[in-house]
Amino acid sequence: MKLAQRMTLYSTGLLLLILIVVNIGIYLVFQQNLMEGEQNRTLEQARTMTEAVSSQPDQNPASFLESYVSGDSMIRVISPEGSSLLTVTTQNTELATIPVTDPQPGREETRVFEFAGSSYAAAQVPLLWEEGAVVTLEVTEPMPMYEETLQILRFVLILATAVIVLPSFLAARSLSRFVLRPVQALVATMKQIEEQGTFKKIEPDTKRKDELADMGRTFNHMIDLLRENYEKQQQFVSDASHELKTPLTVIDSYAQLLKRRGRDKPEVVDEAVEAISSEAQRMKEMTNQMLALASGENRAVEKEPVRPGPVFADTARQLSVAYSRPVHVDADETAVIKGNELQLKQLAYLLIENALKYSSEDVSVSVKRGADGVTCTVTDKGIGIAEEDLPYIFDRFYRVDKARTRASGGTGLGLSIAKEITESHEGRIHVESKLEQGTTFTVLFPEEEEA
Repeated sequence: MKLAQRMTLYSTGLLLLILIVVNIGIYLVFQQNLMEGEQNRTLEQARTMTEAVSSQPDQNPASFLESYVSGDSMIRVISPEGSSLLTVTTQNTELATIPVTDPQPGREETRVFEFAGSSYAAAQVPLLWEEGAVVTLEVTEPMPMYEETLQILRFVLILATAVIVLPSFLAARSLSRFVLRPVQALVATMKQIEEQGTFKKIEPDTKRKDELADMGRTFNHMIDLLRENYEKQQQFVSDASHELKTPLTVIDSYAQLLKRRGRDKPEVVDEAVEAISSEAQRMKEMTNQMLALASGENRAVEKEPVRPGPVFADTARQLSVAYSRPVHVDADETAVIKGNELQLKQLAYLLIENALKYSSEDVSVSVKRGADGVTCTVTDKGIGIAEEDLPYIFDRFYRVDKARTRASGGTGLGLSIAKEITESHEGRIHVESKLEQGTTFTVLFPEEEEA
């Protein structure tokens, strides 16, 4: 069963159940009030008869009571032993066959019963009979208004229920269609995406401000993210295959050269081995960086209070020895951020090595605390980056012609990884550079109180 049908049946069924319970309550209360009214009416009539009989002691009680019987009713005098002393009926003589109930001398009693398919009300009151005997006067009256009123009430309640349920069913059906229309559009769009393999968005309803409209906007936003990530993935695969193709071609070319001339010309062997080793090392570096980049995107790391000052200082010291170049460090060791120490070491390594590669002069590293957070800067006085290239240097595999040549060993992934690490630490990375004057990378992290 479809969701719209279930919603319609559930809402209509629930309303019908509520109406049935309410109608039953109304019917029972009204029936009880009518019954009590008929009993009180019969009791008052019996009291009137006893007062009339008592006010005329000289008249024969039997003949006097006969004058009160009219229509489909009965008057009966019951002895204290429970036998009928007098029974008076007019039209319906079968009432005389009604069994005599045990009287309660000196007490008034009322009851309602069914006889021959009709409802009757009976009232018993004490009566002073002949020779001063106390008997019970029983008056039995039909209740035609009671039955007619209940019949009319049943008809009105059933009609009212039908009048309420039918429009409610139609309203619930229309409401379910209205509510599920965006869901149906979403399902249809998802089926088209599955069948056609394309990213498609649903048409937003700008007039709606409810949760279903939010669902549609969220779906469209998700489709945008999926399309963007898919395009990035395609670009990443394309760029990676292109970048790996070049060193493989170089290695293959030198391998073929070794086959042809390696035995006859030793200088060719040295050149080929050097080139193959260099390209293999570059492929290894590129592969490690691509794995690091993918790992940073797909795996959450544990973070804790970390001091970036010692991290950048230690990394600068190690790279200074490796490159045999001085690196000036000004690090505030009291600064604390929330992060992962291994990723911060990788970030420091990428930025400082990048400065050493593209600068022949000294490199400066600083870590300082400020009002906005902890600022880490790496400055070089190298060849710099052109202004038109600055917006793209954090893109994967992007190379600046002058600054990122193959001779320097760059893969175009280092700064992209640096940006990913910075953003995973809720930080911001910024670059300032001028050609032939140098470059400064600035990373700003929110400061954390040390645990």
